[in-house]
Amino acid sequence: MIATDNFVYIHTSRHAGTFLNKLILQCIPNAHGIQYHGHLSMLPENYGHLPVIGFVRNPWDWYVSMYVNYRKKGQYIFRIISEDGRLNFEETVTRYLLLGDKSALSNSLLNQLIKACPIEINKNTNPKICRPALTSSNFSNYALDCGYYSWLFQLMFSSNKSPKIHIGRFEDLQQEIIQLLIKTNTPITEKILQYVDNSPAINTSERDKSYKKYYSNDLKALVEEKEKYIIENYSYTF
Repeated sequence: MIATDNFVYIHTSRHAGTFLNKLILQCIPNAHGIQYHGHLSMLPENYGHLPVIGFVRNPWDWYVSMYVNYRKKGQYIFRIISEDGRLNFEETVTRYLLLGDKSALSNSLLNQLIKACPIEINKNTNPKICRPALTSSNFSNYALDCGYYSWLFQLMFSSNKSPKIHIGRFEDLQQEIIQLLIKTNTPITEKILQYVDNSPAINTSERDKSYKKYYSNDLKALVEEKEKYIIENYSYTF
């Protein structure tokens, strides 16, 4: 989460956040980080009047990016759900999608996540469990009716402050970030344009670019069922 004079940026995992963090911190005056992967609910009161920007991604593509990247990094939530990386893509993503189904397996995984996550996120939190800024209470109150990605996305942007929220599509990142800056009355400088046009993608997943190749018909259908919030609200298709 980054605050500027004109907006607050919420960085959901696997949405080109490293690229966008550098853009905002390097090219926009007075920008400063508050909490990496911080949720809107963590926003200090003195920034509550600012509009919020963020990105959304095709859920089928997001799960591929998440699996490849988290497996490589050994991300601690992924390690729990994937049995320390031993499960394949379909087995792991199925567990993410069914995490709230109240089965014995899902209840066991949630209990492990509750124990593994910090009670709160602050400057003293172990860096290995700071990201993606999830706490034990988040998993204690895990949603029952949606997949992990829809749950995470809604968690990142939920707030009783009711700010103006502008969401761009990851698939059109370069055009969308400029439009989001315009909507928040942020001056579009030559430095911003140069960065957006010329900077390479950062922290990309080493994977086949066609996410469709990763899916069986059953897993494709399960994503469609469990990620209805993202699919219906942002008009995504397989």
